[in-house]
Amino acid sequence: MAAGAEGLPFDPYAVLGVSPAASTDDIRHAYRVLARRFHPDADGHDPRAAASFARATEAYDLLVDDDRRRTYDLRRAASAGPRAARVAPGPTGNTAVRGPAAEWPRRPTGTRTPAKSPGKRDRDGNDEFRLILFLAKVVMVVVILIVAAALLLAFRPPPACGPETPPNAPCTPAAIVGSWPAAVHL
Repeated sequence: MAAGAEGLPFDPYAVLGVSPAASTDDIRHAYRVLARRFHPDADGHDPRAAASFARATEAYDLLVDDDRRRTYDLRRAASAGPRAARVAPGPTGNTAVRGPAAEWPRRPTGTRTPAKSPGKRDRDGNDEFRLILFLAKVVMVVVILIVAAALLLAFRPPPACGPETPPNAPCTPAAIVGSWPAAVHL
């Protein structure tokens, strides 16, 4: 068998053609494609196809079992040296620490800022600002309602004048025009 990582017999990820971050369903799908292609009964008893089928089966058996896969990943990471990729997701969800597969950290760690994904809330101090902005909007709406009510009360016509109205009370004289004597309506 060809050597994968140093000290390991072969690389099952390369045999199946999947990435180390592949799910069990992806591994199962890749194995089924290779099994259909290289099965000895389907390929006319070709010895190279039988060897490829045996390697794919061995890789599948190793990767589909969680304990065996975790052990292999740890051995693979240990044999790759100190710059190896992380086997399990770290606290930020990264599975790769360095290299092209590494993701930006979720929390800013320096001058670089991570790309913001839509739908996720910011947790970097903007919540307090949003709360203050919301409260300012509420206060403005309340002030506008109070001013509108005061204006409506200020421009409301005074009550109609009647015989019982006190002499200096504000009232509308138009209501008492019909009760005046005819000589006044010249």
